[in-house]
Amino acid sequence: MNLQFLGDALDHWKGALFASLREAKAIRNFAVDPMASDIERWHQEDFNLLARLLQIAPSQVIGHQESLKHRPAYFGEIAHARDLFLDPDTGVATGRITEAHISPIEIGQLLDGANDRLLIIYQHARSMAVARRVNQVMNTVKDVIGAFSACSYESGTVAMLFLSRVRVRTSQVAEHFEALLGRHAAGRIRRFESRR
Repeated sequence: MNLQFLGDALDHWKGALFASLREAKAIRNFAVDPMASDIERWHQEDFNLLARLLQIAPSQVIGHQESLKHRPAYFGEIAHARDLFLDPDTGVATGRITEAHISPIEIGQLLDGANDRLLIIYQHARSMAVARRVNQVMNTVKDVIGAFSACSYESGTVAMLFLSRVRVRTSQVAEHFEALLGRHAAGRIRRFESRR
């Protein structure tokens, strides 16, 4: 997440999704890593605002000593071993990896680092349809990490991706949003399964 976007309408959308999932008991022991690409500009009040917008306690926001420039050390600082939301500037890298992305390898490491973790990732789609971008991401992740289960909640320009090594975790998310949206779930909620 880049500080210039803190407080935009998408933060409210993210917070509403998390509140809905928490009420449905589809997320548990939840933490947030903002993946701040400009961490040197952030102040405690910015982290507090992020927590309020995401409808979580400030203690649920993971702090870092390392910057995303030092990726192994940065991800090594994530000691939280349960459900986790990552908010990279643009989402999952399908090509060159920058501070604005999380790589498929890092996704695999985070999924393997916790028993039945639900990993939630914000995904932006710049110059292509969201469904096409999500397909591209899922295919790249599958090629790198092998077996996983996923679902997505897609809008006109962004998506929220839900991944786990345990199918029941993503099925629970998909079922919750399908029930909530009813006939409007088609084209918004999609499921993915990778068996390797």
